[in-house]
Amino acid sequence: MLFRNKKLRNSDPDYSTKIKYSTEMLAVSEDSTIETAFEFIRDSKLSGNIFYCYATNSEGKLTGIIPLRKLITSPKRAKISDIMVRNPIKLFLQSSLDTALEYFLMYKFLAFPVVDEQGKLIGVTRVNDLIADTIAIEEDVEQARDDLLNIIGIKLEEFRKPSVFKSAFLRFPYLLFNIMSGITCALITNLFSITLDKFIFTAFFITIILGLAESMGTQAVAVTLSSFGRTIKMKGIVLYEILIGLKIGALCGGIMYLVSFLWLHEQVFSIVLSLTILFTIVTASFFGCILPILFKKMGINPTHASCPLVLAISDVISLTAYFSLGTYLLKP
Repeated sequence: MLFRNKKLRNSDPDYSTKIKYSTEMLAVSEDSTIETAFEFIRDSKLSGNIFYCYATNSEGKLTGIIPLRKLITSPKRAKISDIMVRNPIKLFLQSSLDTALEYFLMYKFLAFPVVDEQGKLIGVTRVNDLIADTIAIEEDVEQARDDLLNIIGIKLEEFRKPSVFKSAFLRFPYLLFNIMSGITCALITNLFSITLDKFIFTAFFITIILGLAESMGTQAVAVTLSSFGRTIKMKGIVLYEILIGLKIGALCGGIMYLVSFLWLHEQVFSIVLSLTILFTIVTASFFGCILPILFKKMGINPTHASCPLVLAISDVISLTAYFSLGTYLLKP
């Protein structure tokens, strides 16, 4: 039995980690003759790189392999089963790309047959296909690394041509956001100096509030950037992150309510603290999603709307909400 197909398939939706295989191959029944195999080759018009002939039994299971040079030099009336190499090395449907790479490096073959769990021959993976897949993955990894570095305010140029002056010049603009937000937060704190003087314990929790908001904003930015280029609606991402922010904000706010109440025995302040944490975490989640999306729509690199800007906005909003709510409810 002989068969041929020209489709390129993959067994897993996550094609970046599973091998790709082609169903375009030369496969014959182990009971066929060499002459029959040659007739098939002449009539098939195979377009791909054919390196081996594969032998199967009546159930379609892989039983052997014949290199084309051996097929050409064998007698016409000889059976495939007489000249094939039995128990050939093969890859399985769920084999990873790393496994395929190890096989090519270890055995130096130009192609490997791919079988399913029952051992039935379903395709072939070739070394040129593997190289193309590996290059594509490396490009994706490099892009992901660039995005990660941009999130924390570092450009890839630092690693290509490192110098103290250039690194400082590339990083400084991002740090300006921290300086500006720090000065703004200092001015906001000064505006509420009366509240701080009367309720000094409000200063104890400032770092916790800012830290939670900044962490949540960073996570939202990372999730949003990773969603670009995928078939995911941006509205869905924003709604998803807001809901996550509500749940995390309620959890963190509840924990801090218990901590502050057991420590200070100030119920009103504990309510202020928990509500502030809930509000700032939700706000940080929203801005962490919406800013990269807006930047992308404006044609600006969305990674520039990442941590430095999101953290600056989160700090200002968090501190303003904290002191405003505290001043209103505590009534200094």
